[in-house]
Amino acid sequence: MKKILLVVFATLSLMSCKSKKIGVGLDEVDATKHKTALYILNEHSKNAQNFSTSQIRSSISFESDTQSNNASADIMIEKDKQIFLNVRVFGISVAKALITPEKVQYYEIVNKTYFDGDFSILSQYVGTDLDFNNLQNLLLGQVLNSTTDQNLLASIEGGLHKLSPAKEEDLISNYYFEDKGALLKKEEIEQKSTNRKVTISYPAYQQVKDYVVPTEINIKAIQEKSINLNLRYDKVTFGEELRIRYAVPSGYKRIGLK
Repeated sequence: MKKILLVVFATLSLMSCKSKKIGVGLDEVDATKHKTALYILNEHSKNAQNFSTSQIRSSISFESDTQSNNASADIMIEKDKQIFLNVRVFGISVAKALITPEKVQYYEIVNKTYFDGDFSILSQYVGTDLDFNNLQNLLLGQVLNSTTDQNLLASIEGGLHKLSPAKEEDLISNYYFEDKGALLKKEEIEQKSTNRKVTISYPAYQQVKDYVVPTEINIKAIQEKSINLNLRYDKVTFGEELRIRYAVPSGYKRIGLK
């Protein structure tokens, strides 16, 4: 369960589960005409959601080389301030987490343990460096590093606009965008020196009132072993009052990085 929670944070790509429609599905159009990297990124930035709060009810499937689990999670986002997760199994809360720009906190009810520290714990399990902004972007279908100043080259691959670094580096990110609206379809992050690779995929998007959101997120992380996560959005709302309650129960044991 600890690994489910950690990967849910980040990024934590299985193109599998069929999503429930919680809004109006968006039609996709194959890329056929070349566009510049700057144009694609500018179009993509228009998808950034201008909201105060969001609540996401989701279903989770997790698989690694040694285990597989299913759970549900309530995700509450106060934009740029905090992200709260309540993970349930069979409707029973098993773990809660609170992430702010400063730190990551979570506790597990079954093992009666808790963590209070920095984002290193997320980076360790996901395979790429993460911060609060990266995680918020991941949940909303935005490129992880929205302020990238890389020199990117644009091409067309598999009906998608692909942006890739112009210069070969140890850590590289490739971005794939749908033609209509420059919605992010896939992001690949690879670090050659450590043989780590993370692929984040967005199979489809939908319109929920004035907002465009993913229907699901698929994450595949390859390090010493592989991790696969599917996060399916069952219900999404915006602008509602959040009731975030996070307090570590007494008697829980603090744990650190392993």
